[in-house]
Amino acid sequence: MEPSPELMAFMSRLLPPMTRAISLLIPGRDSRVAWQNAKNNADIIQLVAHVSAVLPPPGSQAPLPELVEKCYALGLFPALWAVEGLGHWYADSFYERKAPPQALLTGSHADGLPAKSLTMLHAGIGMSFAKRNLDKLKATSPASEIRKAAEEIVRLCKDSSQEGYTGAAIESLGLAARFLHGTGMVKALDEQLSQIVLDLPGRDLPGYLWHGAGRAMYFSPPNFIPGWSTPWRAVAMCRREPPHDPGRRNAVAGFAWAVTLVNMRFPVIMETLLKYHGEEFLQDDAFANGVMSSVIMRYDISPEDPTIRSFHQYRPSDARLAQLWDRLVKTPCDLALNRYHAVLKQHRRLEEVFRYQDLGALVEKLAKS
Repeated sequence: MEPSPELMAFMSRLLPPMTRAISLLIPGRDSRVAWQNAKNNADIIQLVAHVSAVLPPPGSQAPLPELVEKCYALGLFPALWAVEGLGHWYADSFYERKAPPQALLTGSHADGLPAKSLTMLHAGIGMSFAKRNLDKLKATSPASEIRKAAEEIVRLCKDSSQEGYTGAAIESLGLAARFLHGTGMVKALDEQLSQIVLDLPGRDLPGYLWHGAGRAMYFSPPNFIPGWSTPWRAVAMCRREPPHDPGRRNAVAGFAWAVTLVNMRFPVIMETLLKYHGEEFLQDDAFANGVMSSVIMRYDISPEDPTIRSFHQYRPSDARLAQLWDRLVKTPCDLALNRYHAVLKQHRRLEEVFRYQDLGALVEKLAKS
């Protein structure tokens, strides 16, 4: 069941002081950083809740470009979550009016929309489609019912998405499934999505699913509370929950997505994450891919945000952490900002950053074409 706004607001107030108290009891722990990480998560929850202040009442209508403008008026940093929340509300408004949610971001519906709003608008409508169609299901529901829901969600995302953005909508299925129904539902969907054939670059539906699930793991309440040996419990969740290696890589990339976007104003949090988990992240390129992909998306939605530059230029004073930062953060950011974003944007393939893959190989292929 979906958490109520009241419960979400309560969690956002309760978890930071709980994290602060527990962190102070653990010797040698970077307690201030752990607390700031929890506070940032709570702030994002509040930002999402605050979007309702600029939206019309449920079931009503309003020009979408006008509402996008109001979301950006909230500020460059909160614009990302505001636009995602707007997409969610926009799709929900069709359900509230009992109107078929068709072609939501194509045709006349999209006239006047700024290109920079498209990634997260698509993510928002995908969240609505996923919640609505999974609402009455459980992980133990018959496979045929889960398959039917998965097919409907994919169909809705494809029907309402502009070229090159379908994956952004589908990725939200993993976020909704993991956050609202648990990992059992993600695994059940994984089995069904692997059998669905879709005319989508890469056709990697399970990849999008586990990427979204990785994002949900970061926002999972247990991840707010630091463990005894690892401050970020979601790292272990990303390795443990997916039943196959592609799922694990996508989950780690999705986790990296979330931790980068939420804490971009506080790079010391990323530095501390690398202090505890950096060597583990060097075992493959999944975490670096998530950092790179999130920066591509963040830059696309708010290229003038000075937070991006300050995060990119940050450097830890500790030599070991500086080396980890260069490999896991700075180099991915360099590639994201100086090459990959422009090529993916030009070729209308920004949906590719919503799943784990070799972006370097993809960009090279697109550039040659």
